[in-house]
Amino acid sequence: MARARIQVVPTPAPADVHIGAYLRVSTDEQADSGLGLADQLYRVNGQAAAKGWLPPTIYEDAGISGTKDASERPALARLLADVRAGRLSAVIVLSLDRLGRNTRLVLDLVDVFTSHGVALVSCKESLDTTTPQGQFVLTMFAALAQLERDVIAQRTKAALDELGRTTGDKGGRIPYGYLRTADGIAIDPTAAAHVKRIYDLHRRGESLRHIASRLAATGTPGPRGGAWAHSGVAEILANRSIYGGAKRGNSAHRWPAILGKKAQALMTPGDAA
Repeated sequence: MARARIQVVPTPAPADVHIGAYLRVSTDEQADSGLGLADQLYRVNGQAAAKGWLPPTIYEDAGISGTKDASERPALARLLADVRAGRLSAVIVLSLDRLGRNTRLVLDLVDVFTSHGVALVSCKESLDTTTPQGQFVLTMFAALAQLERDVIAQRTKAALDELGRTTGDKGGRIPYGYLRTADGIAIDPTAAAHVKRIYDLHRRGESLRHIASRLAATGTPGPRGGAWAHSGVAEILANRSIYGGAKRGNSAHRWPAILGKKAQALMTPGDAA
């Protein structure tokens, strides 16, 4: 995370400055008035006025996570293109987390700005990279933002691990043939019928591709929502223990059994390729 070089960007004169302001709000944050685009616009315009600069050109990414790279944020990509083309003298943001939600993203963007002589001003952190103090504090704030993100991720993982131990369900995608209900994981009758048919056809020696063709002909979506393919059939055959009622994770709970003992005694997947 440490940077060997700290480059101080000279303060642009009001007559020479061309300002860009970057606004961002994620999908989850759009309901939060404190992070709304209108509030961000008000604050960055006020910051520009306080410095005697002209109103900034606005670059706005709505409904986009701060964990995404610049290539996945259209407005940020345009801003960086203008920075590299020498069209901007300074960039204003409401806070550092508008630029990015981890240290690497923020510091990489700062490197681009400073290497092209563009100042970065953050309203909430009162940072200004035209000064050595601003450069130092910027690095500290970015590191703290990353620490907070890592702590949240660690707590989330711990909570999911605990769910796995107590219920066997840590969230995410569940095997084809099951669904989540208010009372827990249950059998999806329609999908379970396809699971049974797959095992029956496989027991008769039909190939995975032939089984997939039979299922595709019914018009029913495959395990991942698209058309049936041999890989989807193989995935279901690989879950034989689950469909037989195996334990869910490290918990005492078991998957509701879809297959009887006869189906569980099938050949291993791949015997009929």
